[in-house]
Amino acid sequence: MRAGELDQVVAIEKRTDTLNAANQPIPTWQPWASVPAAIDLARGREFFSAQQLMVVRAALFRVRYVPGIGPSMRIKWDGDVWDIASVEQTNGRNRELDIYAATGLTDG
Repeated sequence: MRAGELDQVVAIEKRTDTLNAANQPIPTWQPWASVPAAIDLARGREFFSAQQLMVVRAALFRVRYVPGIGPSMRIKWDGDVWDIASVEQTNGRNRELDIYAATGLTDG
């Protein structure tokens, strides 16, 4: 991967749960890493759910290899929250990661 292709910076966040006064877990998101990325947006789709229009978009985020990134994390980019669906090594050589993510279904 050429450095010029990594023209965006994405923030990767990790979920941590804190307890409220009633000892119920409350999800909070902590910054975990900020990495340069190449982003390939796929076509989105629209559908009705719970009497409202939902817009879902998918994307491939390609980054240099960073150990520890997984589907329990999320990406913040361009004002949107992207839920990580899967993470795959490109060519299995610990050089690049393909992160498949979607936005629009949940708030992270």
